[in-house]
Amino acid sequence: MLSEQVKSDLKNPWLRGVIAIVVVTVSVNIGFISYAFWFPPNLVVKDYYEKGKNYFHNAEIRRQESATAWRLQLLVPEHTKLDHQQMYRVYVVDHAGQPVRHGRVTLFAYRPSNAQDDFRVELPYADIGTFAAKVRFSLPGHWDLIARITAGDRQYDVAKRIFVEK
Repeated sequence: MLSEQVKSDLKNPWLRGVIAIVVVTVSVNIGFISYAFWFPPNLVVKDYYEKGKNYFHNAEIRRQESATAWRLQLLVPEHTKLDHQQMYRVYVVDHAGQPVRHGRVTLFAYRPSNAQDDFRVELPYADIGTFAAKVRFSLPGHWDLIARITAGDRQYDVAKRIFVEK
């Protein structure tokens, strides 16, 4: 007798519609979760624990060394265009305010949406206190730039976020 009632209820189009919506919703969620496991978005740093643990320790060291720190200024074009080579410069002065004439400057470009698009460019010495090179971005959107100078055992960074226009 109960099965007769279930059979008649299943013939109701409203009940069928509600069951179909529930089944589709659960299926889509399972699909999204599976996709996230198989194709991670690469937004997580692999050694996140070590970097997070050392963040405050390194910040205190940087604060103590700020009296002897070099000053870096990263100059980027006002409008960064897609697939156009444009000049990127880093001006560096030492703790006494004198332009730096030596060191190796590297510009790291990080794309927040996909780590596979990241790249680096060496900026050669161009003028007194200036390191420069032409850089081309092949993808539009937000990019995080970090310019790092290494001279002997010293290393200093400056960061900037840019937007590459189509």
